[in-house]
Amino acid sequence: MKNYVSLIVDIEKSRMYGIDERNEMQNYMFYCVERLNQLFTESMEYEVAFSAGDELQGLFLDATTAVLYFRLLEMLLKPVKLRAGIGVGAWTVKVKNGLSTQQDGPAYHKARKAIEEVHKKQLHNIRIISDDNDAMANHLINASYNLKNQQIYMQNIVYVIVELLYPFATKRMNLNKYDIVKDLLGIKFEYGIGRRNLSYYSYSKRDVLRQYAFNYPEIPYADPVLIDGNLDGIEGEITRKNMAVTIANILNCSRQNVETIIKRGNTNKIRELDYVALQYIEKMYGE
Repeated sequence: MKNYVSLIVDIEKSRMYGIDERNEMQNYMFYCVERLNQLFTESMEYEVAFSAGDELQGLFLDATTAVLYFRLLEMLLKPVKLRAGIGVGAWTVKVKNGLSTQQDGPAYHKARKAIEEVHKKQLHNIRIISDDNDAMANHLINASYNLKNQQIYMQNIVYVIVELLYPFATKRMNLNKYDIVKDLLGIKFEYGIGRRNLSYYSYSKRDVLRQYAFNYPEIPYADPVLIDGNLDGIEGEITRKNMAVTIANILNCSRQNVETIIKRGNTNKIRELDYVALQYIEKMYGE
């Protein structure tokens, strides 16, 4: 029987936020999920959708793209912290024309178990459960967790730009959708400018951003990094030629400034760790 991959995502400590903040988060999450669903449409059996409260659920064709989806959602939602459970298994209860939340089977049960296990962890925010030994996969996909948590606002902004311009992608995906990437970059940037700041992350972002201005015409088409289960040429895949110059043009700042942000935000190290994790997952769980 063919395996599918269920992804369940929720917000860590969501009750710490007030009603207005939760509404703001959900509206922003809805916008991001809507566009990510368009980016990943070729790799999903059922789109990611809200299932209950702040929880999201979707059904993917493979484990690699489920992890990739969560990575992008996680970085777009920062500073809000997310957790995820991924289940690899059969899809046995099929409700025709229904939502992912109406489907069921071992893949869903394993995803639920995985996210329950994440709730008990302090150094993990994502886990995968299949019928195989998942210990190495779970170690690798959480290796960059602390580095991501240490990023301050502008380091996260640049990290998001790097990831959308040079996205990790499998051969089953087509991320070169310029308008969607442009929308995601714009809303991520504007979320810190024109809207009420979340109290969880309320230091003066406007002061930080006065030196930057988002330049839409300078956003190029995405240049994907292939995830195919092969680790050859890793360094050339992590850093692309003129990457800092391209980002500097988008932010209307100097190349040196971008290089400093990338270095202090550990962007290249995070991408290196995640690249290795994704290649391993593609090799172990891929078709």
